[in-house]
Amino acid sequence: MSISFYVKNKKKFLGYEPVLNVETALSLLDKELYSYNTGNIDINDLLLSPVSNYQCLLIGDGKESARGFELYYDNKNKNYSIRVFTPSSREDWLLALEYIKALAKKFDSKIISETGEEYTVDNIDKFDYESDILYGIEGISSRVKGEDSTLYSIFGINRIVSFNQEMIDRIENSDSPIDTFSNMVKEIQYLDTFSANQRFFRNKEDGKIIGTYTLTQNLRTILPYKPSVEFENSDMVKNEDIAFWNIGLVTIDGDENNPNSYQVVGQLDYNDFIKKLPKDKYHFIDASYILVEPLSKEKILGLLEISVN
Repeated sequence: MSISFYVKNKKKFLGYEPVLNVETALSLLDKELYSYNTGNIDINDLLLSPVSNYQCLLIGDGKESARGFELYYDNKNKNYSIRVFTPSSREDWLLALEYIKALAKKFDSKIISETGEEYTVDNIDKFDYESDILYGIEGISSRVKGEDSTLYSIFGINRIVSFNQEMIDRIENSDSPIDTFSNMVKEIQYLDTFSANQRFFRNKEDGKIIGTYTLTQNLRTILPYKPSVEFENSDMVKNEDIAFWNIGLVTIDGDENNPNSYQVVGQLDYNDFIKKLPKDKYHFIDASYILVEPLSKEKILGLLEISVN
């Protein structure tokens, strides 16, 4: 779910203004903006290329943004599209509306919503974004509280956030559901910790696919409590394709700045790892993910039942 707004590019005598490059697009406001989820694209290539080179850019300010907003250029209709997710945080909406206003001012253009409503730089600030946030929260609530209740996940600028009924109850029973939701999502985005990446391998002997994570000595790490294929990998592999999940455990023998000091000392079945992980060494950050506090070499080896010499 989302809401989009369109700002027409400025006409010239023989066409339209050149499409903004990414660097200019990120410099429209008097604050630092960043583009997220750009993969392995060279930063200089990214900044100097036109916005139209990309299917969309996820933009946020790196301090307050929870989910950010998407920007893309429609070559056919010659307009910039700004897409705000439902629900987004209050800060996401305020930044998006400020950005839409700056775009419209730059191109001396009206602002058209996806429903055909027309706005200007003078009244876009009055857009009723709170209703959209509340509508989005209600949508999540219906998923996690219904007869076929399940967890519901949304994307943030840095991390997925997974909701269950307990989290939704906390939001809905608060004095300000919008601000409680906003802060809940935002806090998870800016946790000062490493988010472990999932990887996949095919066993050469039987062809089965193994899903795996890694936990490294002394590194505060976010891991799933029960692993499943994450959305960004769903085009590559499905949950039903995974024969089993494991986790590789890494210790440091020597200088932590030397890559050669890192050694995989063993692997555990993922469920066994969770069972063995001391409960005072992790806590849930949402309905699906846990934050594992730094584990010493002794603790890592203890999980593998290896004694320290």
